[in-house]
Amino acid sequence: MSELKGIVAFFLIVLNTLFWCVFLLSIAILKLILPIQGWKRICTKFIINIGECWIYCNGVWIKLLHRPEWKIEGFESLDQSNWYLSVANHQSWADIFILQGITNRKIPMLKFFMKHVLIWVPVIGLAWWALDMPFLKRYTKEELEKNPELRGKDIKAMEKSFDRFSRYPVSIFSFTEGTRFTEKKKIDQPSNYKNLLNPKSGGIGLTLTTMPYINMLLDFTIYYEGSKRSFWDFLCGRMSDVTVRVKQIKIPDNLLGKNYEEDIEFRESLKQWTEDIWLDKDNYIEELKK
Repeated sequence: MSELKGIVAFFLIVLNTLFWCVFLLSIAILKLILPIQGWKRICTKFIINIGECWIYCNGVWIKLLHRPEWKIEGFESLDQSNWYLSVANHQSWADIFILQGITNRKIPMLKFFMKHVLIWVPVIGLAWWALDMPFLKRYTKEELEKNPELRGKDIKAMEKSFDRFSRYPVSIFSFTEGTRFTEKKKIDQPSNYKNLLNPKSGGIGLTLTTMPYINMLLDFTIYYEGSKRSFWDFLCGRMSDVTVRVKQIKIPDNLLGKNYEEDIEFRESLKQWTEDIWLDKDNYIEELKK
């Protein structure tokens, strides 16, 4: 029975995505060919509304098909008129659907950091582009050593990408661990935490460098009952018992208005601050497991 639900869920995702992508891409093209600021603002509002409808419809089929038990904590004081930097632990592709579902129309739409190559994913890549997801190309230390002229290009790309976000509230989102949690990855790192991978503060640092008007962090902690974590398990309804806590954290003044690439002291302070947040998150998950 659960496999049948998974097949139905898969086709519902595909149909819902194709339906809303027609509207998304149509308006995005109109926005592109007529680059007048007033017109672009109107198109952006329509695109955001379409994206919210897309997310809402995903939430409808999830509720009807799986009757999930989502325990949500900490949403009382959030609003759609503020700019947020958001982070979360990462365990499954299901995280994205859950985070979008519980935040939809409660805070500005989540803008996920995307690897540049994902823009070429058929249909969905163009949808992410239409929704102004920030596509970034990060360079490794080896690439920078071989081609020093690449240094700073990621900052410039982010500045260009994030410039438009100063015109309307957004929630920039990063899975700070950089990859989905598994016990093998935890051992290979090795991780300093019982239930998490080590956080990477680079995405936070570059966001604070290029978006100095952000002063609030939303820290999402996601905890699934049981051991199922694959996206197929999610589609089949085997991951329906979920706890999500969000903590609203004021970003310390000493971490604002700094340059992540150039300021070593800032990088160290940010790393320590991020690790403290992750320690609190790890302790919270440990309590939930008891």
